[in-house]
Amino acid sequence: MSFSDYVGQSLGGNGETIVRVAPHRLWQPEGERIEPCTYSGEELVLSEKHLLVVLEKDGIRSRLYFRDEESLNAWLDEHSEAHQ
Repeated sequence: MSFSDYVGQSLGGNGETIVRVAPHRLWQPEGERIEPCTYSGEELVLSEKHLLVVLEKDGIRSRLYFRDEESLNAWLDEHSEAHQ
C-alpha cells in the first residue's frame, strides 16, 4: 500500500484522521531521541529509519511512531476492531 493511501482514514469513529504517513529519520545534534513504537512499545531511536504518522482531531495534530508498515497495519487493525 502506498503511504498516501492511509491519508484521510478515520480511526474508529473517535474523530481522529490520518493526515500524513511518511518514512522518517530525526537527526538532532544534541543527542538521540527515543520514542516507543505506538504498536509494540519497542523503543525506537528516531535517528534510525521508522514511520511517522500524523493524526488530527479537532484541529490538533499528534505524532505517532511505528517501527515499520507492518506495525502500522497491525495497530490500525486492532484500533478499528476495538471501536466497532
